[in-house]
Amino acid sequence: MSVSEQVDALQKRVADLKSSADQARRETNEQIKARIDQVKADIAARQSAVKAKAGQAADQAQSQWKSMKADAAAKTQDLRDRIGRQRDERDVKKAEREAEAAEEDAADALDYASWVVDQAELAVLDAIDARAWADARAAASPPS
Repeated sequence: MSVSEQVDALQKRVADLKSSADQARRETNEQIKARIDQVKADIAARQSAVKAKAGQAADQAQSQWKSMKADAAAKTQDLRDRIGRQRDERDVKKAEREAEAAEEDAADALDYASWVVDQAELAVLDAIDARAWADARAAASPPS
């Protein structure tokens, strides 16, 4: 998923959070608790997906490192022979690696932002639940 797509997805989740909070304010305590349970299950599913993705990334990085070391050893003499042209190629490769690293950093930040939205959703629903409970207790108790 591109960074732009991640931003769009995060923006949609935040809009969904607003809609969910507005709807939760009109629900019963039982409905809110069910909503909280569903959000927790959704978060757990997303966290499992993120952990799997991280494991794959680690495996890929290790494989890329081994491949890069082998490739570098094989090309050492060739690099010495063509230093001028190779310098330009390295500059292009370096720029590409830096761009990819920046994109990965942005994706990681968006993953973190997504986690924060998850936590915010739970906090909002917990606050609505607590307010509903307090209001119900206040309505049920005799005036003093």
